[in-house]
Amino acid sequence: MQIKHNDALIASIGEVLSAAQIAHFLEQNEIDIPIGELTFIYSRDEALEARRIAYTAESDPLYMEWQYDQTEESKQAWFACVANIKARFPFPA
Repeated sequence: MQIKHNDALIASIGEVLSAAQIAHFLEQNEIDIPIGELTFIYSRDEALEARRIAYTAESDPLYMEWQYDQTEESKQAWFACVANIKARFPFPA
């Protein structure tokens, strides 16, 4: 995982970190950049693993809810969650 700010490499880390871990890393290294201004770049394997974890925690419960009630609202909530996960953990270009 690489962390960039304005296309400048801030850090290269050998694993995917959560937002809390990134905030802690920035604080520990006295990097005063808001997390919202950072760009995160993942290897394909890192993105796949991060997506797998996020799907299990976030989208799978919504999928099960949709399977239970079969409403369009539940289906769209599940689709939106999957799209959000894919946007958060994009594959490298």
